[in-house]
Amino acid sequence: MKSCQAILLLLALLTGSISEASASNGSGLCEAQILKAAHKWNVPAGILHSVGLTETGRKGALYPFALNIEGRTVFAASRAEALAEFEKAREEGHTLIDLGCMQINFRYHGGSFASAGQMLDPESNVDYAARFLADLHSRHQTWTMAVARYHAGPNNDPAQKRYVCRVIRNLVDAGHGAWTPPARKFCE
Repeated sequence: MKSCQAILLLLALLTGSISEASASNGSGLCEAQILKAAHKWNVPAGILHSVGLTETGRKGALYPFALNIEGRTVFAASRAEALAEFEKAREEGHTLIDLGCMQINFRYHGGSFASAGQMLDPESNVDYAARFLADLHSRHQTWTMAVARYHAGPNNDPAQKRYVCRVIRNLVDAGHGAWTPPARKFCE
């Protein structure tokens, strides 16, 4: 993943604010928490927003009641419906379930929350994601590697590269930055 660091320049420059257009394109429940959490945990807002768009983006907005159940995406109509889908998945024996705006994995991070319901709370979900990204940045020293590890753990370079490139595409599409030649080459 060392070549991934070539795009650090792009990510380091991306501290722009969240556009009003993206927040108004959906419920805005997730977006309302992005700037607050980014500031609290010292994470560039453009990066946090773009990770969210990569995780649950629909029509330019993050979706608070999204789930990913072992690779199957569910966009529940409400928090209650999302919780019902979560409980059904658990009863069926599924263990890899991502929840909420930023798709926090229940198996690996559920112990940091009081309940699955709290994981679906946009404020709790986005705050945890920002804290997790800040921790990853502290461990890996670049936002590129923090983003890569947010979605795919160590020893999974192909998945990390795909994910970083998807985040960069969302970052550019959302107006938080522009492609740099090293980033474009990396993602080709």
